[in-house]
Amino acid sequence: MEGIPNKPESFENFKSAIYEIYKIDGWSEKLNSLIGVWHTKRQQETDIPGVTIEERVVFQIELAQIYIVAERYDSAHTTLNDAWTEAEQEGLTGLVQKIKDLMNSIL
Repeated sequence: MEGIPNKPESFENFKSAIYEIYKIDGWSEKLNSLIGVWHTKRQQETDIPGVTIEERVVFQIELAQIYIVAERYDSAHTTLNDAWTEAEQEGLTGLVQKIKDLMNSIL
């Protein structure tokens, strides 16, 4: 599907597009579908052998950021809690800090 990112800078563009759609339509079927397609693609990318825990945590952080721009704060918080647990267990201190910062931004 067009508009689904596969590079970090593309993710930022995607996140901005989600925000713009949300501002216009609110939480709509269109928005839900677009996020669902992105989620499925990213999940498939991170569920293959050889993918690191760090890559999985980054996916969770991205998902939480999408939830935040769409004002789905409970979903963002739940996703960030899961990501924090994995990042903390793996000693990914930079990602733990990023997760904490995101969590603080939605309190």
